Amino acid sequence: MGTRHRLLDTPTDQVPHEFAQEVIDFAKPLEAVTAAYVGLTEITEDFKQPYRRLAAGFELASEDDDALQAFAKRFYDAMPAEVQAGGCNVLDAGGASAWRVQAQRVFSR
Repeated sequence: MGTRHRLLDTPTDQVPHEFAQEVIDFAKPLEAVTAAYVGLTEITEDFKQPYRRLAAGFELASEDDDALQAFAKRFYDAMPAEVQAGGCNVLDAGGASAWRVQAQRVFSR
């Protein structure tokens, strides 16, 4: 089966300031990032009991393969383990609309 991630409604009080600040500090100097979010996800791995984890989501100005690979590499090189654990979600149009509704926007240009 693999791993399934499902974005949940994320109230403001579920987003620790420190986690949000890590995402903001990462996104701010990168002109490619147009918006950044923190969302609560439910993760189910191979029929095991689901668990919840905070994740970061980003809207980018460019989604070509080279830009996406460079962005992902920078994310995993720069972010602390607790932020990496939730994953780096680069949002396409459909994904961005869901994150706008269910997650907390922590940065935008």
